Amino acid sequence: MCVKSLIAFVFGLLVWPGAGAADIAVFSGDGSPPKMYVQEGKNRGILVDILQYADQQLHDDSLRLALYPWARAYLQASSGDGGIVGLSWTQRRDDLFDYSEPLFFDEVVVVVRKGSEFPFRTLSDLRGKRVGIVRGASYGEAFEKARDAGVFVVDGDNGASNRLHKLVAGRIDCALFNVGKAGFEETLRIHKEFLPFKNSLVVLPVPLRSDPNFLAFPKSMHMRPWLTEFNQVIKRGYTRGDIPKIIAQNLGS
Repeated sequence: MCVKSLIAFVFGLLVWPGAGAADIAVFSGDGSPPKMYVQEGKNRGILVDILQYADQQLHDDSLRLALYPWARAYLQASSGDGGIVGLSWTQRRDDLFDYSEPLFFDEVVVVVRKGSEFPFRTLSDLRGKRVGIVRGASYGEAFEKARDAGVFVVDGDNGASNRLHKLVAGRIDCALFNVGKAGFEETLRIHKEFLPFKNSLVVLPVPLRSDPNFLAFPKSMHMRPWLTEFNQVIKRGYTRGDIPKIIAQNLGS
């Protein structure tokens, strides 16, 4: 067996659930608090904790989560190296990935500088705006179509800190943040250097959307049977109140 084939075989043992217990690689972004981020060298956030909860409930396999800049995490997953958590649905992605049931509904909000507010209800209200988002992110099919049509210009970044810096400096017109107004306030608490600007930033009253977030695996991994068990774990977690408690704890409630 050649070295390349041997490496592929060994990696397959790490990520392929089946006859025995397996370590399943899952990737996600590292700069989207309070959903998923790295703080003091530790993986933190709502989706991180939901995955840890599911990992404890699964009978055999173990989830191994690695957080990177979102674009790298997406590349790792789309290349077949493992799953990805925090993924939104688009038709393009649906051709590549098998999706779980939603893990979490993320209320994506639009944030602007005070004095630069504008009426916002639909994506068309972003016309002509420069919108800050994490590089490689998507917020559903309608968002993709509006971006492709040039309704607004996307300004990508590596995470919330970079986006806040651009917004405060006036380099973008508005920015998208996760988990509603409470999530944005938690983001400011995590990135303490921006707390002095709290009263200079405004969360627009109408969110961009309630964005379902999924765990997904490339179709080449054939994970649909495994996702059936995973979905049952998530459903029980919501029914019992365990996952709502996880969400509340991450928002300081």
